[in-house]
Amino acid sequence: MLQTIHDKLKGWLAGVVLGIIGLVFVFWGINWTMSAPNYAAKVNGSEVAVNDVRQSYQQQLAQAERQSNGTLSDAQRTEIKQRVLNDYVNSEALITRADELGYRVSDEELLTSMAKVPLFQVDGKFDKGHAVAVLRAQGRSPLEIEALFRRDAKLQQLDAALNLSSFATASEMKQIRALTKQQREISWLTLSAEKYAAAASPDEAALKVYYDAHKSQYMTPETVTLRYVEISLSALASKVAVDDAQLKAFYDEQKVKTPERFIQAEQRRVSHILLPVANPSEDAAVKSKAQGILKRAQGGEDFAKLAKEFSQDPGSAQQGGDLGWSERKVWVTPFADAAYGMKVDEITGPVKTQFGYHILKLVGIQPSTLKTFEQSKAELEAEYRRAEAEKLFNNAQDQVADAALQNATDIEVVARKAGLTVLEVPTFSRTDGGGALGKVAAVIEAAFSQDVLDGRLSSMVEVEKGRGVVLRATDHKLPQQKALDTVRTELVAAWNKQRGVELAAQAAADAVKRLDGGESWDAVVKSVAANAGALPQPPKFVARADQDVPLEVRTQVFGQARPAGKPLYGDAQLANGDAAVIALSAVREEPGDPKLQDLDMRRQFAAQIASTEAQSYAAGARAAAKVVLNPQAID
Repeated sequence: MLQTIHDKLKGWLAGVVLGIIGLVFVFWGINWTMSAPNYAAKVNGSEVAVNDVRQSYQQQLAQAERQSNGTLSDAQRTEIKQRVLNDYVNSEALITRADELGYRVSDEELLTSMAKVPLFQVDGKFDKGHAVAVLRAQGRSPLEIEALFRRDAKLQQLDAALNLSSFATASEMKQIRALTKQQREISWLTLSAEKYAAAASPDEAALKVYYDAHKSQYMTPETVTLRYVEISLSALASKVAVDDAQLKAFYDEQKVKTPERFIQAEQRRVSHILLPVANPSEDAAVKSKAQGILKRAQGGEDFAKLAKEFSQDPGSAQQGGDLGWSERKVWVTPFADAAYGMKVDEITGPVKTQFGYHILKLVGIQPSTLKTFEQSKAELEAEYRRAEAEKLFNNAQDQVADAALQNATDIEVVARKAGLTVLEVPTFSRTDGGGALGKVAAVIEAAFSQDVLDGRLSSMVEVEKGRGVVLRATDHKLPQQKALDTVRTELVAAWNKQRGVELAAQAAADAVKRLDGGESWDAVVKSVAANAGALPQPPKFVARADQDVPLEVRTQVFGQARPAGKPLYGDAQLANGDAAVIALSAVREEPGDPKLQDLDMRRQFAAQIASTEAQSYAAGARAAAKVVLNPQAID
């Protein structure tokens, strides 16, 4: 097939611009080995390979663990597994839908996709022999590559059809223009509630009125004295004994269950000469220099000496350019593609990356191998301890639960039977929790449940992953009203804050009345600013989405009619309690060519519609598909 494609690669086809999705399929997340005749799912009779889903699951699981800086719960692992499997099922549903609709990929279209991959090119052109060599070097067969590229191209055809069918109507464009392209010229003055509050002072009567209106805010919290026993996964882990025989058995078990995790990826040892490009205008000169050095290296000159003389990589130049042994993922894509497409002792380049131009020499290859028990021991020991601790934790939970069932009100007996110590939080609040138990919703709910308040023990409550407690509550105290004198300081602060907001709002409303009555903006602003210590914002045109203008000001301004001959005035309450006095003086369309703006908006809106329709289409394809899931196959 590749030979046929190569024969057809002529004329304009050689210069077709490529997409990137095919490249992703080729180089990330795909297991290229032939899988056993089982499946992770069947979609309309088409099987989803177990190995593909399993490898994608392992990759996403590893990424999630790195991001969380720790182990994941069983629920989190299950969620990742379900998401990965669903992604494959959704993709397969779209592929089978495309097949039903008659989408096909010709050899020329396949050729266009494959020719785009830089790794398959020599001097910028697709080279069949080079492509086959690259695939063989990475354990990938041409037939597998062709199948994946055809699949990708078919999905692109379906996506293109959905995009072509999406458009914005004239009325929709009119509404979009009114929402996004209109600008309004405004001036505004912000009145600080805090400044008005500083000048306010409540008398005893005002404070009493405020206190009576807000009594519910000045109550003591509802509390209990909480006694509890706790089991902890971390504490139990320290009790787990581990020897080599147990670890070796665990290694053998895991090697059968998830063999891919014990694969040591292929590593390559590369030396390079780096010539950075300090300025884009120097690119051609640097590339020419790199080509000259490449010729000298390929002509037989000592590569290490050339690296010491010319390379500007401070980390490797004095070592003759040696970068040591590395997996493919360590290097940036263009460099990795080149390094993993070479033979030992081959010299190639110049390869352009964001660091500059590289000349590469492949020094050695360490093939992919199976990690030995000794290589895996440290990682397995931590995992084994965790697994055994989880067993102890589950057993301890059962033991505590049984003891609590037999002694429904006596926490001391439960502790003695389970070999635990009774702990206590003297004042545990319904609102804030307390003590070593913190503010955990599940613990608070259990502590103040009617059964526990009546003197019975709670069931096991999870404080956090790997930590559970059984609770016993005593000395239940209901909320009590705080006397005014005990909360006077808090009351004064709250009254002042509210009064400042009220005074600022009143001052803004009064300013608007004066402006509507015919006083000039400058005169009103001057008098109000003198009292409030505020500075007016000079006139400027703002858009509906202008983040430099408070949202409340924009909402008020864009809710007004167009001014006719004279400014329109208004006020707004800001989220922080301040008030604003606003003058709207003019309305205009955003500067620029309306035709070009409409074209750009039409494209953007059509793209949004297409995205929404594509999601709906994909959901419909999945809903209509006949799906058989086999999630156990990827455990």
